[in-house]
Amino acid sequence: MLFGQQHVGAQQWSVHEQRGSIELFSEFPISADVVMGQLDDIREDLYRHVGLGGSESAARSGRKVEIILFSSSASYRQYLSNRIPEALSRRAIFYKDGDLCQIYAFRHNQLLTDLRHEYTHAVLHQTLPYVPLWIDEGLAEYFEEQEPSRLRSPRFSAVKWKARTGWSPNLQQLEAMKSGPGMHADEYRDSWAWVCFLLNHSPESRSLLQNYVATIKSGEAPGTFSQWAARQSSNTLSDIGPYFRRVRLSVR
Repeated sequence: MLFGQQHVGAQQWSVHEQRGSIELFSEFPISADVVMGQLDDIREDLYRHVGLGGSESAARSGRKVEIILFSSSASYRQYLSNRIPEALSRRAIFYKDGDLCQIYAFRHNQLLTDLRHEYTHAVLHQTLPYVPLWIDEGLAEYFEEQEPSRLRSPRFSAVKWKARTGWSPNLQQLEAMKSGPGMHADEYRDSWAWVCFLLNHSPESRSLLQNYVATIKSGEAPGTFSQWAARQSSNTLSDIGPYFRRVRLSVR
């Protein structure tokens, strides 16, 4: 489904602009500078925090991302109803067709948040041979919020409150999930919680995630993250409950 090749000539776009590997199509007026700026931030955040992405790697990969924005939920659903039926229950969706990554969304007041979320998926799937589901969704949930808001997020407060009861997110349960449709609000929350913890608890916790992702990127099969962390003789994963119970700290 090569959207640009099939439909640019047949449809009048209010905005059509390509910058580097990103091509933007929009049925309504929107600032390409704003959209591209948000996506650049995601790529640089993934590079800085996780060791993936970065503007240089984007240029080297040459892989294209099409952003297709519809003027309403009706036009979005009409176009995708037969092509990507699972999109009908969502405000936005990431779709990969060979080397081409596409993001479909429609105009509403959380559009930029949705684009940040879906573009995180795009960078991960362009960069890695495979992405464990909880890491895929956890990073997308984490990076959909801009940096100043991440540790002031309502979801942080909700997880911190649950942690006070002795609760901790179950990593093995997340690792057993193989497909997105099986994920519900609790699994998205728990995936976000693990990513938030690993990126912010300590240099060791961040390195665990970075090194695990780097191992996947190299083409190796490291097993599940919990198994891999155990082989590193790390006890860091047991700190997740205490991390959310205490004052929040951010490693820069």
